[in-house]
Amino acid sequence: MKNTQKQKKEKITLESLYALMHENEEKSIREWERIREEARKRSEDIDKKLAEVAKTVGSIGNSNGDVAEEYFQNAFKKNPELNGETYDIVRPNVRPAECDDEYDIFLLNGESVAIIEIKYNVRKDDIGKLLQKAENFRKFLTQYSNFKLYLGIASLSFKKITEQNIIKEGIAVIKQVGDKMVIYDKNLKVF
Repeated sequence: MKNTQKQKKEKITLESLYALMHENEEKSIREWERIREEARKRSEDIDKKLAEVAKTVGSIGNSNGDVAEEYFQNAFKKNPELNGETYDIVRPNVRPAECDDEYDIFLLNGESVAIIEIKYNVRKDDIGKLLQKAENFRKFLTQYSNFKLYLGIASLSFKKITEQNIIKEGIAVIKQVGDKMVIYDKNLKVF
């Protein structure tokens, strides 16, 4: 008790106030640094977890694409027809040396070539990419210059408006309906 009374009797000087403020400031800085370090560690943990989630989602997307490719490639091997024509050669994942494009399915007979792009879920920009592949095909693969070139997009999922845009472009729409491949090629045009 005497100690407490003694402390009350002490006069607060400018120096003692400054020392007390300095001590509190140092405590605040240490506490701020501790909180900042905890936040940095949490941020690193969150970044690691987000990277794992992104990897998992990417793997799922790739797996879905693989399923779609395998289905349509097998379906065309079993039934190599488009636009009323039968194709003698059905090749998956063709990468011509002449250009950087890859054709998910490449169909060939004595008169026609068909390039089928496969997607799990078609987006609007996939149409433009396929049209660019057709342009590159004509430009770089001149050995097929006398062949009719047809295009198709095969997918397990189409949005109605995207499907309509594909048809308007003269590209075949190829779907899985039940366990069958269904081809809409009534408006198919030669590219």
